[in-house]
Amino acid sequence: MAPLKTGLAAWYTKMAAFNVESLFSRRKVVGPPRSIFVNDNLPDRSFDRDGRPTNVHVFVTNQVITSKYTVLTFLPRNLLEQFRRVANVCVVITQIC
Repeated sequence: MAPLKTGLAAWYTKMAAFNVESLFSRRKVVGPPRSIFVNDNLPDRSFDRDGRPTNVHVFVTNQVITSKYTVLTFLPRNLLEQFRRVANVCVVITQIC
């Protein structure tokens, strides 16, 4: 049995075993190919007995949300954007004093 490594030796072993290719490898198993039905209902095999589409036929939407703010986050995010620069904070401080 190999002795347990602790501290720096364990960290070095972990870093030496790191594989950069694992960052770019595909993690999800590729599902079945998609079929597009234009102006046609889905076939009966696409639904379960309750009438809902099966998990194989439910895909992620292509919806893209580009809004930066919501009603609740407008004020905190706006203030953060305004005061994240040191120059803006100095201007506010000089106007107050």
